[in-house]
Amino acid sequence: YAHLSREELETRLASYEASSQSIASSSKLPLANARASKVKKTKRAFNFSTYPTRHIALLIAYEGWTFSGLAIQPLVEATSPTVEGELLKALERAKLIEAGKGWEGCGFSRCGRTDKGVSGAGQVVNLWVRSMKSKDHVRGPEGSWKEPSEILPPRVKLENQDASEQENSPPQSIREAKESFPAPEMFYPKILNAHLPPSIRVLAWSPVNPTFDSRFSCKNRHYKYAFHLVPSPGSIPLDLEAMRQGAKRLIGEHDFRNFCKLDGSKQIENHRRRVLKAWFDEPLASKDGDPSSSGMVMFNLVGTAFLWHQVRHIMAVLFLIGSRLEYPSVVTELLDIDKYPRRPLYLMADALPLRLHECGYEPGDLDWRVGSYDGLTSEMQGDARAIELEARGKLAGQLENARQEAEIRTWQTSSALGRMTELFGAMRTELPPAAHPMGGGDIRAGDKYVSIDKLSLGETVEVVNQTWREGRGKVRQLQRDARAV
Repeated sequence: YAHLSREELETRLASYEASSQSIASSSKLPLANARASKVKKTKRAFNFSTYPTRHIALLIAYEGWTFSGLAIQPLVEATSPTVEGELLKALERAKLIEAGKGWEGCGFSRCGRTDKGVSGAGQVVNLWVRSMKSKDHVRGPEGSWKEPSEILPPRVKLENQDASEQENSPPQSIREAKESFPAPEMFYPKILNAHLPPSIRVLAWSPVNPTFDSRFSCKNRHYKYAFHLVPSPGSIPLDLEAMRQGAKRLIGEHDFRNFCKLDGSKQIENHRRRVLKAWFDEPLASKDGDPSSSGMVMFNLVGTAFLWHQVRHIMAVLFLIGSRLEYPSVVTELLDIDKYPRRPLYLMADALPLRLHECGYEPGDLDWRVGSYDGLTSEMQGDARAIELEARGKLAGQLENARQEAEIRTWQTSSALGRMTELFGAMRTELPPAAHPMGGGDIRAGDKYVSIDKLSLGETVEVVNQTWREGRGKVRQLQRDARAV
């Protein structure tokens, strides 16, 4: 309008006013009535059954000391949260599974159950979750995608929707191009991590075939147990070579009833398990004279399956060997059920340093990714690869930030000991002759050690199973019968 004269601007303005008055007078309803006639839109309730589902596996890490174990416990969940309890709530909040149906409603299965205080970095679960892919575009294994159980009716066309609306719609060629383009899948780790506490992280997801079961498809499980070579500042280091000799005797298939806590609820009669590998990583070197970083050792145990508290009982015996209170041959003796048909009542090691590190599967069972790509990761390229790398980088950055925060907390905690060392030099803690570590910084002190062969013995497998059947097992059966009625 800059080149128009005053008269031309006034003429233009007059024509606009006349046009607006003509439109207002020809409208069907007055403006006030038009506003009143608008009906407030209500948000449609989420209907899970109208969405397709797909079978996936999740790789989960968690800090065990925050929770009362992995498995969900409905009766105590409010006061003692579990990893599965938090995961179930996150899945329901994100509307990835149908609310109120629990694990049974989504075909949930876990690789292994970890107890209170035990952590995980490689826990694998599988379940059916909501998908945003269509049948023609999903690229997972055959049979791993299901149609919605309920089909939405076609959208009803309103009376005031006429040809003008169709004129504003995209051309047919563009619509066809959008429909044929394979839509990405959901960012399952990102979605779930937004609803989970920081002590639980979903690291990756994988499409899996419909018959995959994270528990029964697992070929081996790898546990790690961390401890310090010097249990207490200035004390005598553990004899790591003797512990290695004891660990070697675990390899192979043995009856491990004397290296576990008997579980009457499962009515287990066969306690034979196979240990594939058992070894110690070399101790970590001290950093800048920081006593908190010196002498950390990692015990690795790989087996096809494990009994209740088996790793913690093994570590307790290895600690006794490392403390020179037992010989490595005690492992062989405890594996001899003719000599020890009942377990000597020694204490098991602490849960804090124990971690389920990895669950092993056949090649091709799992194909981990972080982002939304649902094809084979070996075929990932272009934009899909860029998105995946960005998703991995963001999650790795979050985990690194958490690691640095934990490291700084550790440094702050050890500052008092560091100051004493600066003031008075390295000190030796005087411990009783029978003192030995129990893991997690705990020391069992005593002036006299009672050897394993002189300890009281627990009950036999048969007695433990029978006691449970006649006690808690009978009560549970009565409760099931009452619910059935």
